[in-house]
Amino acid sequence: VRQFHGVLSAVLRAYAWVMSLGNDGLREVSDVAILNNNYMMNRLLNEIRGISVPWSDVALERLEQVRYSFERLYKDTGISSEDINARMLDFGFQRFNTSHHPVVIPEPYTPEPTESYSKGDIDEYVDTLKYICGEAYSAPEIVKNAPYNGPISRFNDGEITNPDDLIVTWRAYKRKNNLYKREK
Repeated sequence: VRQFHGVLSAVLRAYAWVMSLGNDGLREVSDVAILNNNYMMNRLLNEIRGISVPWSDVALERLEQVRYSFERLYKDTGISSEDINARMLDFGFQRFNTSHHPVVIPEPYTPEPTESYSKGDIDEYVDTLKYICGEAYSAPEIVKNAPYNGPISRFNDGEITNPDDLIVTWRAYKRKNNLYKREK
């Protein structure tokens, strides 16, 4: 294992997982991941207003995750994929991956229904997303101001104009507020 292959512990963990599955097990988890991905894609596209798949004519079935777009929802309601991401936290779901830079799909959304999720897990996730998108059309201010059930509500990117105002460690906080006792 060489350095450019990634972090050694992650590579070792992946290798151990693959070896523990064996040939038949690896084929089974691959099939389940593909099935989960296509099941979720069909539910999202058929049941949720405002979501689409750019370049959907490329393949009817997907082998890997699908990059969706909430562009239509955004144009209709002003609710962005980040707003939906924040609202999902109120229902106990972790933040989904929006995109990697550069963003080539407007208002991106990329769920990853891997082999470890059951049909019930996927149904609960899609039903929650469907509910939130319904809120976006009926009461967008609820989605816009989310999350409500967490220690931090929203981080406004526009609030920090001076890099010195960004305090990410206790040491930086103490330095900014002159809490260090200077010894001579």
